[in-house]
Amino acid sequence: MKILLLYQRRWFLIYLPLLLLLCAAVVTILWVWKPLPPQRVVIGTGPGQSSYLELARNYAARLENLGIQADIVAHDRPQEALDRMAAGGGRIDVTFAQGLYAPKGAAVQALAVVGHEIVWVFAREGIDHLDQLRGGRVAASVEGSSNRIAADLLLRHAGLAQDEVAFTDDVGDSAIDAITTGRVDAVVHVATGDSQTAATLARLDGVRLLGVERAGQLASREPRLRALVMPQGSIELRANLPAADLPTMVTQTHLMVREDLHPALQRALVDVAGELHVMSGFLEGQGIYPTAIGSNYPVSPVARKALRGGRPWMETILPYGIAQWAELVLYALLPVGLAGTMLLLRAPRYIDWRVDAAILHFYGELKFLEEDLSRHPDPARLRAAARRLVLLEQQVDKMELPDRYADRWYTLREHLHQARTRVLTSPQTAPQTIPQT
Repeated sequence: MKILLLYQRRWFLIYLPLLLLLCAAVVTILWVWKPLPPQRVVIGTGPGQSSYLELARNYAARLENLGIQADIVAHDRPQEALDRMAAGGGRIDVTFAQGLYAPKGAAVQALAVVGHEIVWVFAREGIDHLDQLRGGRVAASVEGSSNRIAADLLLRHAGLAQDEVAFTDDVGDSAIDAITTGRVDAVVHVATGDSQTAATLARLDGVRLLGVERAGQLASREPRLRALVMPQGSIELRANLPAADLPTMVTQTHLMVREDLHPALQRALVDVAGELHVMSGFLEGQGIYPTAIGSNYPVSPVARKALRGGRPWMETILPYGIAQWAELVLYALLPVGLAGTMLLLRAPRYIDWRVDAAILHFYGELKFLEEDLSRHPDPARLRAAARRLVLLEQQVDKMELPDRYADRWYTLREHLHQARTRVLTSPQTAPQTIPQT
């Protein structure tokens, strides 16, 4: 392309492509490399009577203090939110899951273990051991629920085959009514220590809380369960419930997220978990939770690092929302802006380079001619050099340069004219053969 045309269209041919390149870099940063965390998350929970619903509300309140809007989506069954997240269907960002449901696929990760839930086993008076349920009926919710999974594990541990026990789908108030009326012989209920269903069952006449024999042996074979001793009187001291130390099983409660959830949001959730779960719960020691130790699910690398105190230094000195913008500006937008400014300022040098290359081409030709003549000053070479100089002058005359380079153009013409004059005035050059411009 001609230099003058390039100079006249420099805004479209140089500056506009650079600006588009900078815009593409900013878009890539904001959408791919370092996007800002979303301002809204969806927390999936179980039905209205689920303890997870209240826990989700507590998380939502804390997240809103950080400027993150939390939408709570309830499901008919507690495990449905985890199933949707694992399957990738629907938009569920956060949920809570018992270890009994592990594993649920690679699409979900645990941020932390935030507590545990007890496998409550209540039986009618006269049943002291799990193996006495052979031929009986057990209320353990529907197939695939944590109640049913726990019941299967406990009964198999007691030496009972699956077909030796009849299961019913009763749960909650329905299970209470079933054991009260004698429709079932036992109830298996996986819930936290403040479960209203467990509290009601523990105080029913003719119903007793069963322990799990060889609980440690079961825990060693089944990583989704942990052995724990329920101290005498821990449920209610005045009524002495339970009446003796009772070996029982617990399953851990996990804070779960999508694998691709923004790292900053993961750290925010870890911080909220630290605020909500640091105090001790029923049969929980203070300061144990949240933790990444012993998780039944793969733990997010971001959460594991955050639980050890590792996080961007901006988040340690600035509020959550401001820290994300500050980090984006400092590490991404500012370097791109500086680099873009330097490119735009240096863009005119491209035209200078094109002009330099064109002018240096003629000076190179001139130098070559002068050196050749200095070594071989014979008439034939002088006449050829004179013709070549005439052609060079004609080419320079046709050059179209911007006005700002006029001085260099005139200087080049002057040098070519002087060289041609020296050749013409050489005594070895025949005048009749000298070309004229």
